[in-house]
Amino acid sequence: MDIARLAPGKELESEVINAYIYARVRNHNQACDKKAYMIDTFAMSKIWQGTPNILRKWNPREYTIILGVINEHHHWTLVVMYPSQKKTIFMDPLGETKNKVIKCLKTTRDFMRTKGCKVSGWTCDVIPHPRQKDVTSCGVFVCKFAEQILRGEAVHFLNTDQAVDLIRKDMAEFLTQESEDLSNICCYCGEEDPSDPVLAPEWIACDGCNRWFHQSCARNPPAEEEFYCSSCSAV
Repeated sequence: MDIARLAPGKELESEVINAYIYARVRNHNQACDKKAYMIDTFAMSKIWQGTPNILRKWNPREYTIILGVINEHHHWTLVVMYPSQKKTIFMDPLGETKNKVIKCLKTTRDFMRTKGCKVSGWTCDVIPHPRQKDVTSCGVFVCKFAEQILRGEAVHFLNTDQAVDLIRKDMAEFLTQESEDLSNICCYCGEEDPSDPVLAPEWIACDGCNRWFHQSCARNPPAEEEFYCSSCSAV
């Protein structure tokens, strides 16, 4: 159901954003010595609202890059902190305002100060990036921003309706691939086969994500036709 939120025209919820960026951070850290960290959307939004003294046992100096996604008035924005460089990047899919950049500077300085970091000379900048053209894709944009920043790339991608729909589809496929091993259970009901082979149901694989389902759970689709699960058919 969470992945289905990536369907065209739908707003992303925090579960999808956290899962996607966490997975990108994990893959980055496995391949790179310069470690990254994500502050989840709930904690980062609290920091933005003026509660900097959280994550008390966490040391930001252990990381090269720290990502945090903010939800404010049902709109998602991205904060990228570089502790060793004493700087923050603020990214708003709709475009950054001077007031928000000033708030981002104060917020991240206050947060880093509570972690024992020296914040004299700390700056907050903006960088070029594609702009959101609709009213529902801000979550998709901040996920794509984070992905390209982790890769060390310039933040650039097509922002047409069709291109954003493809990004949504790619995100759904990535999250499906990064999910836990579900090879031994039906991905609809979550049950394994019964111990009695006589009672074992028939199985069918989704032609989109290759996950397996009980035929009965998938409502017995015709064997001669391609089958797409609800998550893949949604995007």
